[in-house]
Amino acid sequence: MEKISIVIPTYNVAGYLEQTLESLAAQTRPFELWLIDDHSTDQSAQLAEAFTRDHPDYHFHQFTQHQGISVARNYGIEHATGDAIAFVDGDDALDPLFVETLADSFTDGVVAAAVGYVWHGSRTTVNHPIKINQREMFNQVSSHGSEIGGYVWNKAFAKTAINAINLRFDETLPIAEDYLFTSAFVANTAGSYAYNPKLLYTKINRPNSTIHTASFKDRQIEREVFKQINGLKHLVQ
Repeated sequence: MEKISIVIPTYNVAGYLEQTLESLAAQTRPFELWLIDDHSTDQSAQLAEAFTRDHPDYHFHQFTQHQGISVARNYGIEHATGDAIAFVDGDDALDPLFVETLADSFTDGVVAAAVGYVWHGSRTTVNHPIKINQREMFNQVSSHGSEIGGYVWNKAFAKTAINAINLRFDETLPIAEDYLFTSAFVANTAGSYAYNPKLLYTKINRPNSTIHTASFKDRQIEREVFKQINGLKHLVQ
């Protein structure tokens, strides 16, 4: 069993964060938590700080100015002490078995694990946990519309593997930073990848989320990111 560190950036998600925190409290396996508030102007920081209070494995940090989700996630990477890191969004919900399933997936050389998720268009084609190789995983995480997806929020990544390639989120990107992180991890990390199709992560459609408010310029940036991702193919074994 691996110790999982969960990193959650928050920014003006007070209306959704309570549900996220309730789903964390319901987990069947202990975990380390880093709640990092990106200088919210609503009650997000207060909710996060109260949730971590008096729990030795739960940590809260608030930025003194708004810096972006990638800066928050990178702060979590730098401070997490778990064997694997999961990046959860502060407006989503977890099944009680989310942590336990990810933790138990790290066997026999597994370097990252993913679970099924509930979101529009999500689907599963297998009905039991499977192991896939690096190339198969790269094909999954480097393209839109795949079952496993390139998102970071339904996955956990071995911290030793993250550190081995000195991987961090690109803090200059307003969009698709998760796809780049996941694809770069897989392209540079040989080994086994675990996928459990159980629907253990629920993505909430928040009207003012990045994906719903992306500008034409953001979409241009996204296309450039995917060109960069495509250029990682030659690294995959």
